Amino acid sequence: MMRRARENSSLERSLALLADLRRGEGSYTELLRKHHLDTRTARKYLGRDLSGGTGGQRVRPSKADSRVRPLLFPYSSGDILTRIRGSHTASRLSEFFHDRDKLLRGKLSADNFEAKWRGVRIAGQELFTDTATIFLRADAGDLKVENLYASAGGAE
Repeated sequence: MMRRARENSSLERSLALLADLRRGEGSYTELLRKHHLDTRTARKYLGRDLSGGTGGQRVRPSKADSRVRPLLFPYSSGDILTRIRGSHTASRLSEFFHDRDKLLRGKLSADNFEAKWRGVRIAGQELFTDTATIFLRADAGDLKVENLYASAGGAE
């Protein structure tokens, strides 16, 4: 159990390193020191997300974000955990959930919601946008989404 927590800590620090590297907040070696990581650990967790570093080249983040994230995806039966790849896809899914929350709070009309999201596909799957069923699911308490990112670990 202790080893798992330590691995999660290293993964979180590696992801923070990648985020800082993408934002240009310092050189690779400076960020390694800042996040208390060594090169082997960073490469272990970030592998394809880093490029360069061989033959005297600078280590830099890859241009594409292809990291897999376990996120909730809207289906007719409710929100189900699905693996989503890439930050662009995750952002679009987050925008859908924000609009659905606005719909449920009455800040967005059902017609506008359906006009915006009907037929939209994210990660190859069509979003569930039937407002009547969404309202029924919300009344039943099935759509309580406090956090878009599903809990993947057992640390809590």
